[in-house]
Amino acid sequence: MYSAYLDRFTDNDKALLLVEKLQKEFHVDINTLPIDSKAGTWFLVEIQGDEITSFQVDEGKTAEMEQEVDDRMQRLKSKKSSRFKRN
Repeated sequence: MYSAYLDRFTDNDKALLLVEKLQKEFHVDINTLPIDSKAGTWFLVEIQGDEITSFQVDEGKTAEMEQEVDDRMQRLKSKKSSRFKRN
């Protein structure tokens, strides 16, 4: 199984999943994803040939990455000064 990240939904009812370990992107039909899938969701996927054959939401990694993003945003917001001037 590989770890895959749901990057975004496209205009043609497809979802773009990124599999970093393989350095590949996969376009899959939205209706093949688990019901509550959204951009930012991590999955464990099985791949055969050039197709993802099964999806399982990786709740742990999704929560971990959401927390990491929140932590970074808090650090950015807590900086008191900026090197950029405001207009």
